[in-house]
Amino acid sequence: MNTEKTRSQPPNQPTGCLTGVARVIALVVVLPVRLVWDALVFCLELLWRWVLAPVGRALGWLIHHLVVIPLRFLWEWVVVPVGRALWWVMDLLVVTPLTWLWRWVLLPVLKALWWVVDLLVVTPLGWLWRHVLAPVGRAVGAALAWAWGVAGRISSAVARALGWVLWNAVGRPLAWTYRVVLTPLGHWLRTWVWRPAAAVARAVRAAAREVRVALFGGPR
Repeated sequence: MNTEKTRSQPPNQPTGCLTGVARVIALVVVLPVRLVWDALVFCLELLWRWVLAPVGRALGWLIHHLVVIPLRFLWEWVVVPVGRALWWVMDLLVVTPLTWLWRWVLLPVLKALWWVVDLLVVTPLGWLWRHVLAPVGRAVGAALAWAWGVAGRISSAVARALGWVLWNAVGRPLAWTYRVVLTPLGHWLRTWVWRPAAAVARAVRAAAREVRVALFGGPR
């Protein structure tokens, strides 16, 4: 019972005061806006009902009777008949004569010209190509290929001959000279000239060093 009484008690008094003050402030702020909004909506409804809608219906009626109906009449009774008449005149004066000219004049002339060109140019050139130029070209190509192969073999033989001549005329004597003359000469020069000369040079340097030490002092 105590619990139920506690739940049924009203909320605290300060919270209720704040809520009431907030509601009053919100009402003071929102009420003018709502009044202006409702007045604007009402004025717009009146403007649409008594001005815009009647004016729109009147404009639609005027456009329909002054533009659409005359244009439809003009299309059905002026533009279409004039277009048909112009097409009939064009067909009669341009299309039909051009068709007749193409069928009975230009096409036969072109066929005759092609027959003459085929007879005087295409057929002779074809015969010349098949029976003269193509066989001659094949023969020339075969001859050039054969000559190229023979020239390659001749070039290889000439190269081998020149190599043999150069080896026997230059390479072999040079090799013999190097092996028989230059190599023993080099060995002799190294043994009897270079080595003694090097020993003499070392002895001279040692003697010069001894003289320098004896004259000027210094480490040996």
